[in-house]
Amino acid sequence: MTVVDPNHATASASLPGFALEAGSELTPARFDGPLTDSELDGLLNLLIEATRAGAKVAAVFACRAQCQEKRGMYLDIQADASKTIQSLARILKTRGIEPSAATNGFFDRAMDLPEKADRVAFFVRGQAWLVATLREALPHIADAEIVQIFRDCAVQADRNRVRAMSFQLG
Repeated sequence: MTVVDPNHATASASLPGFALEAGSELTPARFDGPLTDSELDGLLNLLIEATRAGAKVAAVFACRAQCQEKRGMYLDIQADASKTIQSLARILKTRGIEPSAATNGFFDRAMDLPEKADRVAFFVRGQAWLVATLREALPHIADAEIVQIFRDCAVQADRNRVRAMSFQLG
């Protein structure tokens, strides 16, 4: 498995990654074959950490929103991210693995961008990374229940990506 972690995940040393500059594209993970148990566990923790970072970014956006509609949208995105984290953590707990409590570097990278438009664009790219990574993993996971959870999480993240894009310029 080759995982490109643009967010400096702390989930597992077995998941190699590298940092990209904030303005560059986020590259989703690529998988070479069926995921081993340890690879799946590492991927789940990576996704939890990335989703947690995105939830924190959405919370900051909600606090700073100038209108109620944007505030509500970002709070909805944060709630969706919390559901995703719970679903992914439940998989790990079922497998006897403690879910990561860390937040990866995506949050700091997003908040370090000087312009609001850049922060929102980076958030949108982060949601696209999450969707692509979840979808890329699907054919490499044997467990049908985990596959369905990944599909559901990808649909949710893609919906949130589209919603955030609609407010990107406003």
